Amino acid sequence: MGQTAKLMTVKAQLLLVIALAVVGCGSGSSEGGGFSSRKNAGSTTTFRYALASNPTTLDPAKVQDVDTMDLLGNIYEPLVRYGEDNKVEGVLAESWSVSPEGTAYTFKLRDAKFHDGSSVTASDVKASLERALSKELASPTAQTYLGDIVGSQEVLAGSAKELSGVKVIDPKTVEVSIDKPRPYFLGKLSYACGSVVPAKQGTAEIREVKASIGSGPFALDSFSPEQQVSLKAFADYYGEKPAITGIERRIIKDASTRLALFKSGETDMTTLEKQDWAAVKGDSKLKDELKFINRPAVFYLLLSAKAQPAFKDVHLRRAIMMAIDRDRITQQILAGVPTATRWLPDGINSKPPAATAFAFDPAKAKAELALSEFKTGDKVPPIEITFRAENTDAKAVIEAIGGDLRRNLGLTVQPRSLEWGAILKARNRGELPCAFLSWYGDYIDPQNFLSMLLTTDASANFDKWSNREFDALCATADVEPDPERRAELYAKAETIVLTEVPRIPLYHQIDGVLVNPRVQGLRYNLLGSLPHNKVVLK
Repeated sequence: MGQTAKLMTVKAQLLLVIALAVVGCGSGSSEGGGFSSRKNAGSTTTFRYALASNPTTLDPAKVQDVDTMDLLGNIYEPLVRYGEDNKVEGVLAESWSVSPEGTAYTFKLRDAKFHDGSSVTASDVKASLERALSKELASPTAQTYLGDIVGSQEVLAGSAKELSGVKVIDPKTVEVSIDKPRPYFLGKLSYACGSVVPAKQGTAEIREVKASIGSGPFALDSFSPEQQVSLKAFADYYGEKPAITGIERRIIKDASTRLALFKSGETDMTTLEKQDWAAVKGDSKLKDELKFINRPAVFYLLLSAKAQPAFKDVHLRRAIMMAIDRDRITQQILAGVPTATRWLPDGINSKPPAATAFAFDPAKAKAELALSEFKTGDKVPPIEITFRAENTDAKAVIEAIGGDLRRNLGLTVQPRSLEWGAILKARNRGELPCAFLSWYGDYIDPQNFLSMLLTTDASANFDKWSNREFDALCATADVEPDPERRAELYAKAETIVLTEVPRIPLYHQIDGVLVNPRVQGLRYNLLGSLPHNKVVLK
C-alpha cells in the first residue's frame, strides 16, 4: 500500500498542475467584488461546512452514503480504520493479533469512554456487532461487511441473538472469528456498521439526538431535519482532544448556494460541482483555496435486467456503452476527471485486466445493436434513467448520455430525478432499471469493487447480475494467500465485467474542495476525510 499511496500522491499532484493550468471560464466576479470577498471572518471555534442532502440516517449500522458517513465518522468509531498512510490502524482497538490460520482476530481495547460517560468494553463490541446484524434492525450493510463473522448468518436470519464467532475474553479483550482466511477482513471491519455503541442501545434504530451515543471526538448536539446538524467536542475523548468546540453542518441542497455561502465566509469548506471548477480557477484569489483529492471511486450507469428485462441482451448493453461519448462528458462537462477505461479505479492494488472498456464508436454501436434481439433503436423499450435530483453534475451527465443514445442509436430516453434517500431505497429493492450511480471504495482491495458488488449472491448486488465464471474467479481470489496469484484472478474477473457490461463505467473520481486558509489540520486518506479532532481554525 505504501507504493500505491506514493503513486497516488504523484498522480494527484500532476492532476492539480494540469487542472490549474486550464484557462477558467467567466470573469469570476460576483456581488461585493468577486469570489474571494468575505462578509465575515467566521467563528474561531466552530468548523462549518454544508451537507448536500439531509442525512439518510443517524445510525452507523444503517448508513450507506458518503455524505452521511462523513458526518457520523466524527461521532462513532469502529475497532480499526484506514489512516493517512492508507494502512489499517487501531481506533478503539489499541492492538490486535491474528491466529496462524488467519481466521481469529483478538483485539485489545483502549481505555475509551462513550459520550454518556460509560466505558467502552468488549461486551459493547460484541453487542454492537450483534445489533448491526440483527433481523430487527435490518441493516442494509451489515451482511456485506460483517457477514464473514462466524454465526452472522444465524443472527441475520433471526434464529440466533448472539454471534458464536465473537467472544468476550475479558472487559478489554474481544476475539472475532471468521469463516475462512480473508486478507481484506480488517478493511471490512472499518466500515460504519462495525462502529461500537453502548450495549444498552438495543436493536432500535438511532433516530434522535439523545439516542446517538458514540465514542468519537465529537458528539451529536442537535439535528433539525432539512436545516442543520451540529456536533460538539467530546471533552473525555481518549485521543487527541478536538481543538475546536464543534462542527456545524447546514443542509444546503443547491450547489450554487453552497458556493455562495463559502464565498461570503459563512462556511469554511465546500465540495464543488465539477461544472464550477473553471470559474473558481479563474478567480485570482479563490483558486489558491481549491484542493484536488483523488478518490477510489467509479461512477457508472446501471443496466438492471431485474428491473428492465431488455438489459438481459448483452449486445444492447454493449451498444449503449459504445454510443456514449464518455471522453466528452469527462473533459467538457466534468472539467477533466479521468475517463474510466476499466472498472477498478487507481489506488486499488490490482493487476490490469486483459480488456479495456468499450470505446465510443457510433458505427460499432449500431452494428452491435443490430446483433441484439431488437435490431434497431425504435424497437428497444424506453429507457428511464434515474439520477440524484440535487446534483447538477448528475443532471448534466444524464442530459449528455440521453442525447448520445437518441442521436447514435435512436433510443427513447426518459430522465428521472429523485431525492438521494429515495434513490438508495429504490436501488436496495432492485427497482431501478437504469441509474447514474457511484461506488466509493470502503476498503483498499479489489474484492470491494468486484466480489462485494457484482457476484451473484453479494448483498450489494441489488439487480442480481450473474456470471458463474466471474463468481468462481472471485471466490478463489477472495481467500488466495498469494498476492500475485490473487491479483491475476481479480484481473480475469474484471475482464468479464468489461466485456459483459452489467454496468457502464463512466469515470473515476476527483473531488474539488474549497478550503478557507484559516482551516488547518484536515486529514485525508484515499477513502475520504478522517475525523476532525486535529482541525485548527486560525
